[in-house]
Amino acid sequence: MKRALKIIPIILLLFFILTFYIRPLVSPSYTQETEITEFSMIINSLITLFLLISIPLSWLYLIDGKKTEDVLDYLKIRKENLGLAIVYGIIGFSFVIFVLMLFGIYIKTSGEEYDNPLVKEIARTLSIPSIVFIALAQSSGEEVFFRGFLMEKLSLNGNYHIGIFLSSLLFGLAHLSYNQIYQVILPIAIGVIFGYMVAKSKNLLSSIIPHASYNLISLLIAHYISLTL
Repeated sequence: MKRALKIIPIILLLFFILTFYIRPLVSPSYTQETEITEFSMIINSLITLFLLISIPLSWLYLIDGKKTEDVLDYLKIRKENLGLAIVYGIIGFSFVIFVLMLFGIYIKTSGEEYDNPLVKEIARTLSIPSIVFIALAQSSGEEVFFRGFLMEKLSLNGNYHIGIFLSSLLFGLAHLSYNQIYQVILPIAIGVIFGYMVAKSKNLLSSIIPHASYNLISLLIAHYISLTL
């Protein structure tokens, strides 16, 4: 029975790959053609959260045969180093702001235009409670999957530098649906920052804190701007 169940995480992973990597490449206009409503965004967020959490858990339980305490330890969800994780989380958020400032300077000096109508539409559509829920849910799920699960799996021969780079690359490519090259490049750079925060602190909270903070602040700012226009 347990052998038959091993197909579950594989099916979930294939569905994730199809949704976040293949579909944006095959049909780049899909997200632009989809009507954005608050209800649809919440449902989409719940489905995404389910995938991001269920793939690591089912894989570690069913394929790797780990027990609950080992699964949590593998994903670096632990009580140890909480203080250190918070410190690294603050440092990570500072680095993210620094990277975004450099990006802003580049855009301004290069004369290039940068606009993300999808993010603007999402921020305009959502209420404050929905923004808080989606920001926290998405960031937590993404960190469990990319920094907790993938980074560890892709750290070949224990080399966490490789794991950080590959998981960050996949993290960036998972944003292809935004149809913006910068929405792929920036998450790759930010993913590297988050990866090193987790590697140094040995606690996933060190990446959840800056990720959730960034998502929440950026959506709230975009929401406020949309109300003033």
